[in-house]
Amino acid sequence: MLALGIMNGTSLDGIDYSLIEANAQLKKIQFKKHKTMDIPSLLKKKLIACANNQTSTYEVSLLHFELGQLYAKQVKKLKNQWRFDIIGLHGQTVHHEGKKATLQIGHPAPLSLLTGKPVYYDFRSGDVACGGQGAPFAPFFQSHLLKNAKKDSVAFHNLGGISNLTLFHKGKVIAFDTGPANRLLDEWILKKKKLSYDKNGTLASRGLPDPLCVRDFLMHSYFTKRFPKSTGRELFNLDYILRFGGKRFLALTLADQLATLTELTAKSLQMAYQQLPKMPEEIYFYGGGVNNPYLMERIQFHLPNICLSTTQDWGWPEQAFESSMVAFLALARHLNIKVHRPEVTGAQKRVGLGAVYHS
Repeated sequence: MLALGIMNGTSLDGIDYSLIEANAQLKKIQFKKHKTMDIPSLLKKKLIACANNQTSTYEVSLLHFELGQLYAKQVKKLKNQWRFDIIGLHGQTVHHEGKKATLQIGHPAPLSLLTGKPVYYDFRSGDVACGGQGAPFAPFFQSHLLKNAKKDSVAFHNLGGISNLTLFHKGKVIAFDTGPANRLLDEWILKKKKLSYDKNGTLASRGLPDPLCVRDFLMHSYFTKRFPKSTGRELFNLDYILRFGGKRFLALTLADQLATLTELTAKSLQMAYQQLPKMPEEIYFYGGGVNNPYLMERIQFHLPNICLSTTQDWGWPEQAFESSMVAFLALARHLNIKVHRPEVTGAQKRVGLGAVYHS
């Protein structure tokens, strides 16, 4: 079967479309194609406002359908070139609070009406309803890729808007969100320079991190909280920067500010890996942060004895990994295979993930 996966993360830097192929038992999974498409600037502003709790229920309802129509418009461009049997749609997370509530918007109806295919969506609610964090979900996909791994201890690490890790050690798995990855960097440069992001970390690399600011940022209780845990823009946003950085951070040059926020990400990764019962021999990174050489350099500095690689070594392009995961979750639901792992999220029992819309 061929599944199309659609994913846009907290950073809102675009919508990823990935095509994967799998057999009926999900024993063999293969990456086929990937494409990233833009989110119109006005819609992006509205989605950010929604995620920051600055919209009415009326506006959320309109956004739910506007984003759904955008997915359909973009898939219309793909459907003559890509063949697929089902669609997995993650949607845009506008609120996430582990064990309590999660909401992803982007209505599946326009996609199903356009393609005539079943659309699987709302993958996180079942886990939350069972007392789970509702994140991270990547380990369900990663564990299938690792079946033939030769190393005893390896990790996958996503550097999207939020940073999350998965450790596989002798058949056991630990996964959780470590804190911010690109999200604070992107928000700050957007505020200061009206740029979507610091390409290649160029500006940050010209600055020097302020160690006292980094220390203050790391005073947030999330960083020492035990896993399982998950987070999002509800905790790590502009208010967090201003509250924990204070006057000292605001007095820095922009380059030093970005270097400091980069150092926060790298240092928080080190703290997260130090919480693990076993350090991995190798970490496979994916997500937009992989394209930031300065960030990767700082992570290597703080994790000097670990080999850092990317998911490209497994045949999965870094930017396509999460949308491929969504396609995988859709396949699992379609085939009624429970890939849910409650030990990862803290859920009370194993459940099927996702709902389906079929016109």
